[in-house]
This record gives sequence, structure tokens and C-alpha cells, in this order.
Amino acid sequence: MKLKPKLYLLLILLVLFQGCNTLYSSRTTNIEVVVPGKIAISPEYKKVAVRYNNFNVTQNPYFASYSEDNKIFLDTSNIDSVASEVYFQLFVEHLKSQNFFDSIVELEPFDYSGVQIIDTSKNKVETFIDTFYIDDENPPKHAVSNLADLLKSFPSKQTNVLETKIIDPEFGLYSKEEIQQIADSTSADLLFSLDYFASVDRFDYIKYTSFTGTESVFIIVLWNIYDLNKQNLNFFYTKSDTITWNSRAETLQYAKKMLPPQKDAILNAADIAGTRFAEFLVPHWIEVQRMYYHSNQVDLKKTDKLIKENKWLEAAKIWKANVNNPNKNIAAKSMFNLGFACEMEGNLDAAMDWTVKSFYVFGNKNEVHYTNCMEYIQILAQRKLDIKTINMQVNADVSGPVESKNE
Repeated sequence: MKLKPKLYLLLILLVLFQGCNTLYSSRTTNIEVVVPGKIAISPEYKKVAVRYNNFNVTQNPYFASYSEDNKIFLDTSNIDSVASEVYFQLFVEHLKSQNFFDSIVELEPFDYSGVQIIDTSKNKVETFIDTFYIDDENPPKHAVSNLADLLKSFPSKQTNVLETKIIDPEFGLYSKEEIQQIADSTSADLLFSLDYFASVDRFDYIKYTSFTGTESVFIIVLWNIYDLNKQNLNFFYTKSDTITWNSRAETLQYAKKMLPPQKDAILNAADIAGTRFAEFLVPHWIEVQRMYYHSNQVDLKKTDKLIKENKWLEAAKIWKANVNNPNKNIAAKSMFNLGFACEMEGNLDAAMDWTVKSFYVFGNKNEVHYTNCMEYIQILAQRKLDIKTINMQVNADVSGPVESKNE
């Protein structure tokens, strides 16, 4: 039977189209990679002490009210106090899990219930939100000023004052003698002191444009960090975090059901913010997604199962055998995937080499492959910079294999 000319042409175009678009066939997998902290803490600091020292523990009228669809309500449960402890504990747990410091000593918290904080300074102060200050040679004057500013801007109600505590112009909520005692009793290099925590919750519903409900929690924290070897206040960190949840719903009532209630939102936000600060400080593992090419070619199809079983070396042997395949699509796919296998084995230089080779198979003639290669080259370049930074932070070689999260 002879094919009609139009049908014959259609079949030819279909075959050509499938051949041209074989590089569209890709899959993704999740892996874990280590990324550096955002700051440079010297690896000389090997042992740290941490302390819950939040002086904003009593009912604070500035943070007790919350908003629901432009209506103001009063929270009498003092959920801030509970949230501050959640924040601190999640920070400590996550910091320990990263194994950046040799040891972490958790000190007994100070109870500021019934304690009135007094600032006797006459200097004009200004809170530096979203700031981490490090200067070993010139201890920050703003750290103590931030304490005073928070105290003046958001004073809490002390109904039963049992004692007063004056902000020390050099050591904040501590005295030189107290810092000396902590240094002697712990032999720690640093003291992380959570001196302030506050949160505000807000629920909004946009009806006429997007029918979107938004639950937002705003968190303010102040950490003062002491060099116990030099026995002075060398670092401080102030941060405002915003954690939000969104839901689309045709009614306000249904939107509220889809989102966490006020107290749950504040506690969950404290959990998230505490973890974020630990990750801000030290190298940590994150989950990322990687793309690799899929193929129905007999050899390459075998690698799908090997990837799921995390048998990267076995998969790499198959890809290596096909890098000179006369079919350029198969060769380009094999080179690209071989680069991914090299990353999984911790060899970023080889990963970069194979990705570049894969790119040059088509250059910029295949837009999809060009984009895939360029994006992966950028990822690998950033990972190399990250590894270099981490090695300086921990004073060790951490360029080993990454972890796969294949199910």
C-alpha cells in the first residue's frame, strides 16, 4: 500500500520532530548539599555557650494585640513568652545538628519576671534591624544601644517589680564579673545570648481581586554575642523575620480554616526563625533539585533504575561508554549526566568539564540544551565558591560526595 504524499510528509516531520526534541526529555531528583553560613565565624571558636536571656517575657501591650481582617484582638495568653522559648530551643537543636562547633553548653536561663530593666544612658539610640556586626578590634557600641532602644520603644508592663537591673554601658544585660564567671565555668570561646524576642500576628483577606487569605507573623530578635576569651561584647545580631502562609478561598471563613490559627502560626514561625538563625551562622545542609536527561535508548534507559538506587558509579560507566556515540543527542545527554554523577561523587572540577563538553556538542544551536548547560555551569561554579568558603569557615576539606534524596 502506498502512502499518500501528505501522510508520508507528516510521518517524516514527526520523526524529525521527535529527533530534534529528544533533549526535552529530562527528569529531576532531590539531593542534599552543604552551603556556607552567611557570616565568617573564625574556626578558632570551638566551644560556645548559649543562653535564653529574653527580657521581654512579661505581657507586652505592644505585641499582645493581633489583627484579623482589620479587626484588632487582644491576646491575654502571653504567647510571645512560649514562642521565644521555642525559637531558642530550635536554634540550639539546629546549631548542634550541624556539628560546626566542638561543643555547645546551654546555660540556665535568666527569669526576668518581676525585673525592671533601667537604662541610665543619655545617648540617642537607634535600633539597627537586620544587622550582624563583627569587628574584633572595635567592639560595637550599637549593641547596648539596641537594648536600650527596644526597652524604650516597646516597654513591657511590670505589675510586681521585685528588683531592678541597669543596662551596663559595655556589657548590656551582663556585668564584666558575670561574663568572667561564664568564661571560667564553661571554658567556652563564645556566648550567644538571646536578649530580646517579640512577635506580632496578622491575618488579611483580599476578596475582590485574588480571594487570598494571608497569615503573617513578624518576629524581632536581638542576640548579643560575647567573646569569652577577650571577655567583651564583640558581636550583635538584630533581625526582623516575616513568615507567611497563603490560601486561596472564596470566603473569609474558609480562608481562615485553610491557614494556621494565630497561636499555631506564632509558634511555627518561631520554629522557622530559630532554625534560620542557626543556618545564618554556620554551614548547613539544604535540599536542592537537580535535572538530568532521560533517554529510551537501550543503554541509557538502564541508568534510570541505577539513579533511583543511588548507584552513581554504575550509571556513570554507561554514560561514559556513550560520550562518543555517533548520535549527538545521546552523546550530549551522556556527557551532561556524567557531570551530574561527578558532582554526586564530590568531584566538581570533573562535573564542570563534562558539562562544558556537553554544551559544545550543540553550542547555542539547541536552545533547551544551551539553557540546561548554562544553568548547571552556574550551579557548579557557585558550589565551588561555597566549598571554598566552607573550607575557610571550618578549616577543613568538605568537598566530599553529596547526599541523594531519591525515593
